[in-house]
Amino acid sequence: MRIGIVSDTHGNKSTTAVAVELLRQHKIERLLHCGDVCGSGIVRMLAEWPTHYVAGNCDDLDLLEQTVLETGQKWHGLRGEIELAGRRICLLHSHVTGALPDAIASGEFDLVCYGHTHRYEKRTEGQTLVLNPGALHRATRHSFAVVDLETMAAEHHFLP
Repeated sequence: MRIGIVSDTHGNKSTTAVAVELLRQHKIERLLHCGDVCGSGIVRMLAEWPTHYVAGNCDDLDLLEQTVLETGQKWHGLRGEIELAGRRICLLHSHVTGALPDAIASGEFDLVCYGHTHRYEKRTEGQTLVLNPGALHRATRHSFAVVDLETMAAEHHFLP
């Protein structure tokens, strides 16, 4: 299963539209949004895939939760713990002090993905792939990630 991972859209519909087209080309089956969605329009733009959301520090939690649930997507609050294709995944925004290192140190997850820094990062700690897809707003270069859950290969993609 190939999943897309995005973060920090901050309501930017133009870059999100470009990312959506590229994600289609990569034939993802699920999408994870690591917070700072900042607008119901973004949730609707991403609704073609089963999408999991966590809140970021710039999100209106009540509005985001309502929109996510209205579109039939998955709402996880500040931290999501899911299983896809036999892989345990944690998604969060990382603005809560200690949340990211705690998730990594737990050893419970095959993949920990996060946002907030607006910078791409990929590293392995123990058996855990730690991944920040970069940002679709307020970044030197806008980007997202695609992960093949069978092989745990992660790809970083910049928007043109």
